[in-house]
Amino acid sequence: METYEIRILHDDGKTALVTAAIHLNDNSAIRSARKIAHARKFEVWRGMNCVYGTAGAPVINLPTRNRPEA
Repeated sequence: METYEIRILHDDGKTALVTAAIHLNDNSAIRSARKIAHARKFEVWRGMNCVYGTAGAPVINLPTRNRPEA
């Protein structure tokens, strides 16, 4: 079982609704998101990995640890 975040999107791509749920696998989470979203666009995230999303979804760049300079 995995924890997933489902994001329902407005037509302009901005987030309209965010919900979290536990599902057996990615396919189960995507099916659930389709039911919630109806005809709207949506994304499904497992942690920091987008397992289903719209084309052109923004990529979140995480900061890296400070590394000592050589």
